[in-house]
Amino acid sequence: MKFQSIFIAAGFVLGLASCDNLLEFEPGDVILAEDAIQNADDLQRLLVSNYDVVANLYGGRVQIVNELRGPNFGAPDNSLDFTAVYNRETTFFTGINGGIYTDFYFAIYRSNVVIKNFEIVQDLDEQDQIRLEAEARFIRAICHWGAVKLYARPYGYTADNSHPGVPLRIAPTQDPLPRASVAEVYAQVIDDLTFAAENLPIENGVYATQHAARGYLAQVYFLMGEYAEAASLASDVINSGSFELDEDLDRFETDLVNPETVFGIVSMPFDFRSSWFRDNLRSDNNPTPQLAFSEDFAFFMSLSGGGDGRSAWLTPGTRALINRFNEKEYFNVPLVHLTMLHLLRAECYGELGSDLETAIADINAIRARAFGAGNNDLASEATAAEVILAAREEYRKETACEGHWTDQLLRRGAMGEDITIRNAPWDCPGMSLQFSNTESTVQGFELNEEGGCL
Repeated sequence: MKFQSIFIAAGFVLGLASCDNLLEFEPGDVILAEDAIQNADDLQRLLVSNYDVVANLYGGRVQIVNELRGPNFGAPDNSLDFTAVYNRETTFFTGINGGIYTDFYFAIYRSNVVIKNFEIVQDLDEQDQIRLEAEARFIRAICHWGAVKLYARPYGYTADNSHPGVPLRIAPTQDPLPRASVAEVYAQVIDDLTFAAENLPIENGVYATQHAARGYLAQVYFLMGEYAEAASLASDVINSGSFELDEDLDRFETDLVNPETVFGIVSMPFDFRSSWFRDNLRSDNNPTPQLAFSEDFAFFMSLSGGGDGRSAWLTPGTRALINRFNEKEYFNVPLVHLTMLHLLRAECYGELGSDLETAIADINAIRARAFGAGNNDLASEATAAEVILAAREEYRKETACEGHWTDQLLRRGAMGEDITIRNAPWDCPGMSLQFSNTESTVQGFELNEEGGCL
């Protein structure tokens, strides 16, 4: 309870600090260190403003766009931007993908400003400097990683991952840059997150912690097919004792911190950080919401039978309406959570063919909550192949609307599986979003292939 109180109070401070006059810049403005940074408090406020950019990205925008690329959502009701993403026909004029891309690099730029300007602050002690750098590098990492997953082919698309990724920005400059390779982007993401995991506090209010960095590293290594490393990192968080599986199925809490949340976005009544979920997915306040589950996802959920509590997340029909966010005007958004890490670890052990007992226990802990204890358990003698299948099934259900399933399909396609996403190959033109208009005007910048996925 004490930690929950700290979380909410810190969230209120975060909302206020981002409005400080010191940082009233347009996100794309060049921040002159001598104007913006005079002391340690200024650096802290600049860092807090950066969390605010991340909150606006992951308050539903990135998650919805990622789901639209995959099989979980049906065709949008009438949004041209959503339709362009769904049809895999984005161009550099498509507003939503351009806005997301720009915000990723706003946050990266501000992180670099923090990192590169410690020497001009006289009242900053060494401990605070290390923490500030670790938090800035954490944000830089998750934004580079978020960008490379949306705007480039997945890790493993080429044998050496030399295929084009996204611009890699590790200095506070807005000079034009070419696309770094996916290998280079992933290497920097791992370096930044490793530094963060070694230097962040264990507890840090709403801000990044060692556990948050390890939770992200587990996901990064998982997409790379480095299953032993991913399982080890997931176990570090699971076994830390700092988090516990929620007793119910609702991780998107209002006011209180969900006990599973390792890192997430705090939403308050006045900030609307979760409004993308609320405005586009809720079905109780809108008979024709912009987005609904696909027929494919509705059929997939029906295979579980009526005993699966997660079946209440949708209403079958001509459009499978999404109920997961009903009756909520605002709510916190978990980005790394314990359910995800349990299922990720289970699939890792299945892929490795080792410690299947732990993997089966991971899966059954999730199933016990959804079906009731002892119902629909995975058998203790399940094979590695059965563990992998069960972990994937539970992962798709549990992360519905959270934007992770498309990443998993692309991972499997890049690793040789015959993956089809909405009647098209996983690697068809248009699966990667097109870059924003700002990059299209840079001489020699390599844009993504267009043409859709017919």
